[in-house]
Amino acid sequence: MKDYRVLKFIDRFKALFRKMGVDYTIMRRILQVKLLLDSRRTATVNIQDNKKVDKDKNNFLRSLPLYIFIGLFLIPFIFISDNYIFSMSIVFGIFMFMMMASLISDFSSVLLDVRDKILIYTKPVDSKTLNVAKILHICIYIFMITMTMAAPSLIASLFNKGIVFFLLYLFLIILVDLFIIMITALVYLIILKAFSGEKLKDIINYVQIGLTIFITIAYQLIGRVFSFTEIFEVNFNPTWWSYFLPPVWFASIFELLLNGNRENYIIVYSILAIVVPIISIILYIMFIPAFERNLEKLNQADGKGKRKNRFNKLISNIICNSKEERTFYNFASNIMKNERNFKLRVYPNLGFSLIFPFVMIVGMGFDGGLESLSNSKSYFSIYFTGFMITTIIQMIRYSGNYQGAWIYKFFTVNYDNVYKGTLKALFINLVTPVFIFVAIVFLFLFKSKVLIDLVIVYMSLFFGIYVNHKIGEKILPFSEPFGSTNKGGILQAFQSLLLFGVLLAIHLASTMIPYGKYIYLFILILVNKVAWKYGFSRKIINLQNR
Repeated sequence: MKDYRVLKFIDRFKALFRKMGVDYTIMRRILQVKLLLDSRRTATVNIQDNKKVDKDKNNFLRSLPLYIFIGLFLIPFIFISDNYIFSMSIVFGIFMFMMMASLISDFSSVLLDVRDKILIYTKPVDSKTLNVAKILHICIYIFMITMTMAAPSLIASLFNKGIVFFLLYLFLIILVDLFIIMITALVYLIILKAFSGEKLKDIINYVQIGLTIFITIAYQLIGRVFSFTEIFEVNFNPTWWSYFLPPVWFASIFELLLNGNRENYIIVYSILAIVVPIISIILYIMFIPAFERNLEKLNQADGKGKRKNRFNKLISNIICNSKEERTFYNFASNIMKNERNFKLRVYPNLGFSLIFPFVMIVGMGFDGGLESLSNSKSYFSIYFTGFMITTIIQMIRYSGNYQGAWIYKFFTVNYDNVYKGTLKALFINLVTPVFIFVAIVFLFLFKSKVLIDLVIVYMSLFFGIYVNHKIGEKILPFSEPFGSTNKGGILQAFQSLLLFGVLLAIHLASTMIPYGKYIYLFILILVNKVAWKYGFSRKIINLQNR
């Protein structure tokens, strides 16, 4: 088995691990196996790579150049100003946003993995050894992403700001990583403690959406604690909510140590930057046994899904045209609601779509308050909910139980009905709840005058599902393992963006014509009816041999 360099580095600290009560030899072997398995997994950021999977190459390492590219955008903020609480707040804001997104999308499934208990606890392995291996497993990859993304700005800071700035920046980046990992784990621990069974799995997915929304909002708030009095002069405006922004905490240490700023709020921020991560690490170590005990709840079922299934069957009877289509609608709905690996990868994207329309409105700025907002046409930002459609459609090909795809060949099925049933299930179960939430808020903000516009957007999203399917690669639903390649993903995302841009432009034009919106809505309904009834091809491009 391959002996990784990172394991040789960890070997230097084996005495420390043994003092902690960890069986180092077993922990190292567990890590070695996990790293080998992960080398064959494609990271979310690289899931659209169009190369074939090569088991001899580490697919995760192949995704790192993209993080280097992202890291290049941090360099200007290192040079932009000597007001470190401004420049470094932006740097840490971007950095924490990317790291939290990576942790939620790629490593939540690792943190919440219950298979270790089933496979490893049958051997003479204690819980502390297994848990330390799990955390190190995540830390290795998070630190690799961190060093890759931070490398350009670290090198720039060394030459431009000096060795002291460089070392302080490096130390705080590592501290930020630990803070993000521990806080995420503690949030999951609280949820694990409070709920049980199937409800717990749903709550965890909702927490993922909540974390995604939180980091998006926090990223937007960072820029709002600063005011620009002149082109090159930036003033920091401390507010009560700025004490809840971790990027500001870490940036304040630069201001305290390098600029000698001794304002009370700078000292408080700096204390929070050091104390909160340390407390979170201590708390996690204390609660490791409780975390593992409560993870067992993920294997429990509480049998409360019958009412949901009845509602789902009622919807399928309304929107599906044949018995076979209804069968695949119900089949896809059950997988989307019950397969945890699928939800762990898809739900964070729902969080971004949930918040982006409001982010766009806030970015526009309205000095006149709600009255000025309600008289504007910024409700068109709801089209940003369509950004999730491409990603979700690309994800429905994947499943943790993809080996069951043989059933498509075993039975004689009409592939039209397979696709139509699955895509309608996707629209009802994933897109519709997000749209309804945003629409309710928009009705409050813009009043009932936008009701017809919201119906138009909803029909546009339904049409967008169809078009995205047509322009994408045709793979049978849930027939491939997570991490397999996806050809043309970036091109399809661009085409989808262009599609919704065109739909938005037509919608906007219809508002300038008497009764234009009603005419456009009628046309959309007619186009959807024709497209969904006659527009599906029976051609199947690929179904891997199982």
